[in-house]
Amino acid sequence: MTGSYPPKAQYNVAIMETVILEVTADLHPVHLSKADLTLKIVSDPDDDKEVGTAAQAIRNLREFGLFADRDDEIVEPTPAALRAVARLT
Repeated sequence: MTGSYPPKAQYNVAIMETVILEVTADLHPVHLSKADLTLKIVSDPDDDKEVGTAAQAIRNLREFGLFADRDDEIVEPTPAALRAVARLT
């Protein structure tokens, strides 16, 4: 019966947000495109659900103000995001 088990981590948007935030902070000042970052963090790039979860996490982090709102596809953490990651790790 599905639903009685916890969701897999790679499909959990909150976990994916944390991973993406940590990876982008570790890479800073290098900034990757959304596609390159996704390939770096997903375990199976052919898994549309996992790739979709990563895309949703990136959108959420932009919406929350933790990634710069850019016109291109580059994922750039804001100074606030970098500070938060530094404090929490």
